[in-house]
Amino acid sequence: MEQPVIKLLFVSDNPNVASEVDPALGDAPNIQVLGTTATEAGVVELIKRQQPDIVVVDYDMLGIDAAEVTRAVHREDDTIQVIMLSVVNNAEDIRAAMRAGARDYLVTPLKAGELVETARWLINERREYARMQAFVTQLRRAYEALFTDDKVVPPTVVEFLEKQAALKPNDRLTQETLAVAYARNRDWQKLAPLAAKLADERWPA
Repeated sequence: MEQPVIKLLFVSDNPNVASEVDPALGDAPNIQVLGTTATEAGVVELIKRQQPDIVVVDYDMLGIDAAEVTRAVHREDDTIQVIMLSVVNNAEDIRAAMRAGARDYLVTPLKAGELVETARWLINERREYARMQAFVTQLRRAYEALFTDDKVVPPTVVEFLEKQAALKPNDRLTQETLAVAYARNRDWQKLAPLAAKLADERWPA
């Protein structure tokens, strides 16, 4: 399946920063550089118009507070990933960037393809987190429904819960949800060992 395009926006006073910091950006599949701005107001406006996935901020740019730019980015859209670029590998700068909400801090010059790899890793992580959040929400709704509805749980739902329980044997919420489904369906043969497992104070190890 084709991967969605990852859109990058740069904040720097160097209009050629994208090609200079990582030439691999120009040929990278599914990577689109939206442009460059040198002001906080500019990045806010471009976020509204172009909806980038990642904002890359030049930490060393004169006349601008990179940490404040990061906070401004997240006030507009807290799902945007921020990467800081700096020529200085300074622990205090890194801490300040991370406290402001940056997800990574890269020291230039970069290795070939380093920014491309970082961008892809961050977006894949964000997508996986969103997927897991959606799953947890779905599971919690199913869990709540089991306690507020006395109908028999359909076999397809039980099968889904059993698969999730097998994938996450140490996740208590998943196991408890399956136990409630067994109880609702009066499947005592399956419920008994699972209930004993949940009652064991040593579990999960």
